[in-house]
Amino acid sequence: MSEGTQLQQESAMKKHWFPVLAGIIILAIVGVFGYHYMTEEKIEVLKPIADFTLDNSDGTTYTFNESAGKVRLVEFMFTKCPDICPATTFNMAKLQDQLKEKGLFGDKVEFISISFDPDNDTPQVLQEYAAKFKADQSGWKFLRGDAQAVEKVTKDFGLMVIKEPDGSYSHTARMFLVDGDGNMRRAYGMAANMELEVMMKEMVQLAD
Repeated sequence: MSEGTQLQQESAMKKHWFPVLAGIIILAIVGVFGYHYMTEEKIEVLKPIADFTLDNSDGTTYTFNESAGKVRLVEFMFTKCPDICPATTFNMAKLQDQLKEKGLFGDKVEFISISFDPDNDTPQVLQEYAAKFKADQSGWKFLRGDAQAVEKVTKDFGLMVIKEPDGSYSHTARMFLVDGDGNMRRAYGMAANMELEVMMKEMVQLAD
């Protein structure tokens, strides 16, 4: 075999190997993303949440459906709570900051804190509570209403709330993730039982 023929064969082999190698690389990349997509846990729909209207602490009226299209993290609380509620709100403030870094807070993900203590949690009290936790109210609503209106919402979410003789409340220690279509998708623990990494992952997943 002449040197020229050998060079031509080597050149031809290189021409064939380049597209083959490129194809292998592309398939590998597709495989990685495909595996991630296939293994990402599906977040099942638990139940639809009915529309409701409550008073926003800034003096406006808030209707749940007005935030349709956004993922919503819903907390039920009362500001005199000595432990679970403030610890939960503190953790929500951490999630707020992380969502801001991702450019999702307010635009694609909204936080909602609903008080079930209308006698104490006036708009001013809720405003002070929000400021204490550095809540950005452009994407975090602090809501209240009369006992009957709030009870209707808590029952729809499946939350048990009992007013104790001393004026405090016992309540189910759960908070909820609602998708842009108004469907409850997750019920999370509160305070120390909040798995922040999981919650962040699932809010981002639903916001995509």
